[in-house]
Amino acid sequence: MENALTVSQLIASVRLDLEAKYRSVMLIGEISSFKPWRSGHWYFDLKDDQAIVPAVMFKAACDRVKFEAADGMLVCVKGRVSVYAPQSKIQIIVEQMEPVGAGALALAFEQLKEKLHKEGLFDPSIKKPLPFFPRTVGLVTSPQGAALQDMLRIFRQRMPGVNILLGPARVQGQGSSVELAETLRKLDNSGECDVIILSRGGGSLEDLWAFNEEVLARAIYACQTPIISAVGHETDFSIADFVADLRCATPTHAAQTVVPDKAELLQRLSVYENRFHKLAKALVSKVQLALANFSKRLISPQAMLLQFAQRLDVQAQRLEKTMQRRMQRAKERFGVAAARLEALSPLKVLLRGYGAVYHEDHIVSRIEQVKVGDSLSLRLSDGSLGVTVREKNGI
Repeated sequence: MENALTVSQLIASVRLDLEAKYRSVMLIGEISSFKPWRSGHWYFDLKDDQAIVPAVMFKAACDRVKFEAADGMLVCVKGRVSVYAPQSKIQIIVEQMEPVGAGALALAFEQLKEKLHKEGLFDPSIKKPLPFFPRTVGLVTSPQGAALQDMLRIFRQRMPGVNILLGPARVQGQGSSVELAETLRKLDNSGECDVIILSRGGGSLEDLWAFNEEVLARAIYACQTPIISAVGHETDFSIADFVADLRCATPTHAAQTVVPDKAELLQRLSVYENRFHKLAKALVSKVQLALANFSKRLISPQAMLLQFAQRLDVQAQRLEKTMQRRMQRAKERFGVAAARLEALSPLKVLLRGYGAVYHEDHIVSRIEQVKVGDSLSLRLSDGSLGVTVREKNGI
């Protein structure tokens, strides 16, 4: 009984033996029961078709994993074997994790790309158009990098007068993605840039990794200013390329794209100016010819007045002749009527020897209209006679 061990002593002894023997082991297995905790630690099992071993990965090690671990993923881990005393179970404390098959960075790239694509950050319909003639170009890049010098050289060659606003930031290394994102936000919020180029020169996937971080992708997506991504070489694609409004193969290409060539513009303006003058000259000639043809068909106001006066004279003559004919016909009709009226006049009858008898201004045509003794007036052709009725004899 003197040599008997307690349970704790046994577990501690076994743990010391295991940790001494398995200080650094590499293990391939499938992740199962994966649980990320609020503390930042990961708890999961590694299994194959015949065995299973619990695993724990503490936050410091988790932060170095670029991809998102998940159940069913086949991984290769490096760590040390230990014993979790409260439950007396063997576990592996993971210090590094790599996916089996694709590299960790490649897997992380694809995972983030798929995630942001589903959220709509790559949607072509939300891409902002680039200004044709930007007054100020923002550059987010390393002030010591060759990419900056290349772009400045292109700007001087193509458009010397364009304003450049530099946002200096580290383009690789721990924390560089956060620095790039913050610098990008500052330039965008300043409202001074018409377009911003996010760039760096070529490098390995690890060197360019800052441009594949989610924090930078979301900063690009939130910008109100059009963003051009120009990272690495033509064969290098980054998450920033997909989120930006335009991807250029290199920083030099971005500088050539964002500003027009002044010499080329002047040449084009000269061509347009010559075309304009030719068109204007042709148009003026055409208008002059049209005016000349039109002026030939025009009649002067004096000539028009003379023609109008001549027409008035003709109309006046016609009117006068018409009036004369009507007056003549009226005179003829009046003469006929006067002759008829004269033929019916009582004076004509009196000239033939007849007389008209009046009694008290009334003509007497019957003997009963008077009585014996009445004084009558007898109208003859050359005067009248006063007569008295002495007797009445009917016929």
